[in-house]
Amino acid sequence: MMNLKNTENYWALGAFLGLTGLAAALLLAAISQLVAGPIKNAERASTNRALIDILPAFDNQPGENTLEREYNGTAIKFMGAQKDGKLVAVAAQSSAKGYGGPVTVLVGLDPNGGIRAVLVTGQNETPGLGASVCARKFQKTITNFWKPVPGGLAPNRFLDQFAGKTPVAGRDWKIIKNGGTVEYVTGSTVTSNAITAAVNAACQCYLADRAAIESGLAGGSAK
Repeated sequence: MMNLKNTENYWALGAFLGLTGLAAALLLAAISQLVAGPIKNAERASTNRALIDILPAFDNQPGENTLEREYNGTAIKFMGAQKDGKLVAVAAQSSAKGYGGPVTVLVGLDPNGGIRAVLVTGQNETPGLGASVCARKFQKTITNFWKPVPGGLAPNRFLDQFAGKTPVAGRDWKIIKNGGTVEYVTGSTVTSNAITAAVNAACQCYLADRAAIESGLAGGSAK
């Protein structure tokens, strides 16, 4: 015969666990709602700081003046910087698969398509190896140890090789190891390749649809 007492215990335990799970889910949902705003604001502030580093002076909110496009399966987000109502530069956000996951870059572009600067804004690469290829930091030496850290964009030999280059439509950039001309960092080939691919996708997408992108960003906020 079935033990009624044990059966009742099972039902009570199941109900308790169900209620506990429901309460936990509701609590997590509430917390998620509470932190969503601050997280979004923090991300917006971080993007704005990055845009200041790679674009000329602007008086609008480029992070809110955006267009989205796709290039060979890669999503590209364009942000337009305006000064006195005129489009002065464009930032393109793109990503590619690195060693530890997606590597996200922000590329500052002049209206003619020339690259102003490249900044890595997201990565999960190996510390001391791939992460070093992504990082921008001022190095302290004996000669400048007591001097304050200068303002502006910190140097990075790999990233800085893109600055001043003007991409050509249909001519993809690749690292030397893959038959291209872009120098890479030994021991961090995957990361070097990911950054190059992301920069290339951003530039080629811009060149392929430049007129429409500039028109949309010059007019204000657009999706």
